[in-house]
Amino acid sequence: MAENQEGPSIIESLAMVTDAMQTLFPDGKLICVYELNEEDFKKVQTNFRKIDQQNNRFSINISGLEHVFILENSIQEPITEPKPVEIKKTKIQKLFSFFKGGSRSV
Repeated sequence: MAENQEGPSIIESLAMVTDAMQTLFPDGKLICVYELNEEDFKKVQTNFRKIDQQNNRFSINISGLEHVFILENSIQEPITEPKPVEIKKTKIQKLFSFFKGGSRSV
């Protein structure tokens, strides 16, 4: 009876990528980032810890090479702080603030 072989597993494939990258750049500090659609992301994610399955990104280290997996469209643009709005005082508010904040002259 012949066994059904689907090919190398995801982990074996990542190990081959790691080996190739380390052969190509033996003295480099390497990191591989993969932004995957939801189907591929979940397929990779099921091979690792349950705790990672609730996150939109996770990483694994294989022989010193960091593999980072990010769910597509989960990265948001940085939020910029809104510009403070300057409130203009009316003439009456300015007049009253003069009396409230002013010091006595004797």
